[in-house]
Amino acid sequence: TEEQQKLLDDEEVVPEKEKERCANYNFGYDGRTTRRRLFLGTLLADDSMEILQAVGLEMFNIFHTVSFIESNVTHNLSPREMRFYDSEKPSQNLYQIYQYFGPKTKVSVDYYSNHMKGGYDLLRDFIQREGNNYRWAFNGMKEDDVAVVGDTDETFTRDFLRALQICDIPQFKPGNDCRSPKIRASTGVFESTPECYTKNRRW
Repeated sequence: TEEQQKLLDDEEVVPEKEKERCANYNFGYDGRTTRRRLFLGTLLADDSMEILQAVGLEMFNIFHTVSFIESNVTHNLSPREMRFYDSEKPSQNLYQIYQYFGPKTKVSVDYYSNHMKGGYDLLRDFIQREGNNYRWAFNGMKEDDVAVVGDTDETFTRDFLRALQICDIPQFKPGNDCRSPKIRASTGVFESTPECYTKNRRW
């Protein structure tokens, strides 16, 4: 609708609005007038197309690059059928996912074909995510850009993503070592419904 499109058309930098937005997250605002570019890296698994569409709508036209990696095995080496690759004809799923994140976002799906016979489960996770790094570099990622690493069904709110682009954030300042310049996301855990909230556990 026209109202929905208006809510998504939020790229313009309005200093007073940005100052208020930054304050909501305990960030400062130094008068910056250009937004940082955001690069997303994540792995495709069995997430439904509806989940991908919902996440894409929250991120619509915000990210410079959205990089997916799809593997032919799970982390425990169980075979997995590729959902976004078809050797005989164009993939309909691939076409759809290209549409979800907006015309200003470069969306890619790269593929990991496993030849390992063993090893630590998360080793395959680490190796696949190297593909995200490659795609970011290929798309011209620079020092002032921000990487967002997560699972496909996870996202920050649109407002917080806009804050990451414009606010004065200590972790993003020059001079941090490789372990410091990052922000960790954490949220409560519930099963099926918020009424089944798991106490003393965050994810």
